[in-house]
Amino acid sequence: MRKSAIIASSALFVISCSQSDKSTDNTEDAAEIGSSLADKSELDISDLPPEVLAVAQEARPDINFTEAEKELRNGVTYYDVGGIDESGAEIELDIMQDGDGWRVVEIQRDISFDETPDIVRAVLLERVPGVSPDRIIESDQTDGVIIYEFFTRSEAGNETKYEVKLENGEAEFLEEEWSH
Repeated sequence: MRKSAIIASSALFVISCSQSDKSTDNTEDAAEIGSSLADKSELDISDLPPEVLAVAQEARPDINFTEAEKELRNGVTYYDVGGIDESGAEIELDIMQDGDGWRVVEIQRDISFDETPDIVRAVLLERVPGVSPDRIIESDQTDGVIIYEFFTRSEAGNETKYEVKLENGEAEFLEEEWSH
């Protein structure tokens, strides 16, 4: 069966880092979980390049964008532009510099474990039995691929990230961090 082959052949992807300077208080906002694994700088939405905001508004005109961050990944500039959609959900668009222009490469939202597709949960739990994610991000790659990012935090404050790719109804545990 193809699903079994994908599950059996996929390898573990884990990113860990120390959080000695972060609080381990379980009441901390879930949106902060995972922040130690990225190097981003916050921007006022008014400081966002107008062409980046225009790309975000074209992709999701239903969102009132109120937050922005800038990040450099592998020599490429990204802006994370966030806001609230008409249903009240927090949505973030990752916008990547592409030549002289900009393009949306991910549309993200936080979800619960119960909202995660069964096949994705099964692949994760087979690879990491008993895992209990503190935060889950559903990341639509805008091309039919969805990456599910699972973040955990130990009592010592160490964060770990696991990723599962869902494409054409099949889930695969990723060995390396997904890139664009």
